[in-house]
Amino acid sequence: MNESKIPVRYAKALFLIGKEKGILDLLAGDITMLSDFFEKTPALMPWLRSPVIKIKDKLNFLHSQFDSQITEYTTRFVHLVINKKRERYFPDMFRDFIQFYKADAGIKTFVLTTATEIDASIKQKLNQGLKRKDMPDHELITRVKPLILGGFMLQADDMLYDASVSTSLKKLKKELTTQIRNI
Repeated sequence: MNESKIPVRYAKALFLIGKEKGILDLLAGDITMLSDFFEKTPALMPWLRSPVIKIKDKLNFLHSQFDSQITEYTTRFVHLVINKKRERYFPDMFRDFIQFYKADAGIKTFVLTTATEIDASIKQKLNQGLKRKDMPDHELITRVKPLILGGFMLQADDMLYDASVSTSLKKLKKELTTQIRNI
């Protein structure tokens, strides 16, 4: 089986169960929480991938962390993934599930990258501006990337508006190099 299809199939199966049972929002909350935990605990994935660790120990650990916080369906999903020895795909499954959920809910994601942290008031104004553009269901993610030097980059789906200083400098360098060669 194509390795890249594995997380998509598991995520889609969970998504379809959630839609069928009317618990999609609950599952989305569970998956978001699990995804955040996995992201904040980088040592977890190597531990889960280890063939030396018994399935029972992996399940017991995850039970101790999440059982009281996640739905029965999410618990069953985690059990299935671990029993099938597909736990290395958890991050991809979580990402794919969230993408299915957002697409179904009509939530558009915007990623704003700046060189420094932006004020909460600016973020609020951006959110209000996006709401007025017939996008009441959206999410604005802000990232800080000092390498862009200044300006900003705004990404929505596969579109990128790059108004960063670093890109402007690269364009200027290219133009100057071309002009110097032509002299």
